[in-house]
Amino acid sequence: MFSSLIVNSFLNGSIYMLLAVGFSLTFGVAGVVNLYHGAYYMVAAYLAYAMFYIWSFPLWLASILSVLIVGALGVFMMRVPLAYLKNSKKESSLLIFTLGASYFTEYLLRLIFGARHYSLPSFFGQSVSVLGETVPGSRAFATIVSIVCVALLIIFLKTSRMGKEIVATSQDRLGSESIGINTTRVFSITAFVAAALAGIAGVAVSPFLAISPGMWLPALIKPFSIVILGGLGSIWGTVIAAFLMGFGETFVTTYWSPNFREIVFLVAVILVLIIKPTGLLGVKKT
Repeated sequence: MFSSLIVNSFLNGSIYMLLAVGFSLTFGVAGVVNLYHGAYYMVAAYLAYAMFYIWSFPLWLASILSVLIVGALGVFMMRVPLAYLKNSKKESSLLIFTLGASYFTEYLLRLIFGARHYSLPSFFGQSVSVLGETVPGSRAFATIVSIVCVALLIIFLKTSRMGKEIVATSQDRLGSESIGINTTRVFSITAFVAAALAGIAGVAVSPFLAISPGMWLPALIKPFSIVILGGLGSIWGTVIAAFLMGFGETFVTTYWSPNFREIVFLVAVILVLIIKPTGLLGVKKT
């Protein structure tokens, strides 16, 4: 039972981590709480499904193209509506717009695909054994993809010139502009990376989680809760919080009831806002 708890906590936490780091990155760099983040996850899954089953693309190509398209969508959102609302100092309007755009996207996909649930074939069909527990190949693949993507993101931020520009902008936008960093380009690249990570998560989980018009909402609420727990703008805080929430959710599901799994995220947010509003490793914006 304990080994099952640990394994499932890790599997869930890795997916939450992949979803949440993009959300955290967007806020940390651009100062934008993008409630459209869950829609990237949903759009990528539907695009991959359409390309594979309707247009007969190879699964690997459909997956890559769907992630790239969603990344481009992220850049568009950042450069046009979000930039306008942020520059206009309409923060509340930005939240309303991104949430409304998510619902609009849901209804658009419902109109095109209907309310049916879909799925993609497994990227890796063979089950694996971890700590004596049998893990379906599709879940193992999604976990590996999540860990690799987040590791590559951290390496990119630490070692590449663009990554260092992103970090510098997150710490001090005006100071970065004063030394010649093109913050508009930084915001665009950040938006592409964040949307692409959410898209990768959406595609990776599609073999074992249903593709449906409402899938964006849990993919927004859970990462949002994780980012609050970890600290807005903190990548490492988000990583730690994702696995903590994965453990908490799995513990409640295993020893209490699956019906109360969502309560874990709500309780965590309430406790953090009361005890430590900046989160575990929160970063103050300058």
